[in-house]
Amino acid sequence: MEITYKNNSYTLGKKERKVEGEAPAIRVKMLNDEVKVIGLMAPSVQVMITLNDVNKYDSDLHQIINSTKRKVFPYIITSSANEIIEDVAEKFALDRGFISNDFVDFSNKFGVNINDSMLANSIFVIDKEGVIKYKEIPTDLDDDFKMEEFSITLNEVVNFKPKGHTHENWMGV
Repeated sequence: MEITYKNNSYTLGKKERKVEGEAPAIRVKMLNDEVKVIGLMAPSVQVMITLNDVNKYDSDLHQIINSTKRKVFPYIITSSANEIIEDVAEKFALDRGFISNDFVDFSNKFGVNINDSMLANSIFVIDKEGVIKYKEIPTDLDDDFKMEEFSITLNEVVNFKPKGHTHENWMGV
């Protein structure tokens, strides 16, 4: 996949993650120095937001994330410097345990790596089973995300109720 930035074209890393495919597990060092393994199965839905410039995190994105806050682990992975991240974290009262600029391994495994100093902007929604349910990678680093589409899909994934047998039905209770 090609990404454009300031009239230059970049080819993303070879790994391409597909919707309904399994998310990889990645060890990432967060801004608060905590090391977390993210991706794969988790007790909550995970939202992986990669931003080449963390200043692209805006009030629209923040509002969507906050609308599902108790049911979602939102991770922001960026190539921005710590000082810039701190400004954005303070502005939006973001938990530094969910923000990282340790992006190279993450971006390689999710197929959004441009090079060792840049990554593509993207959003991945991963359900509790570790399956990618939504993926968006704008083709230009200056383009915005499709907020309405992201919001609708995130709410569907968060509020998904599995169908089929329940323990009580199976036992004849």
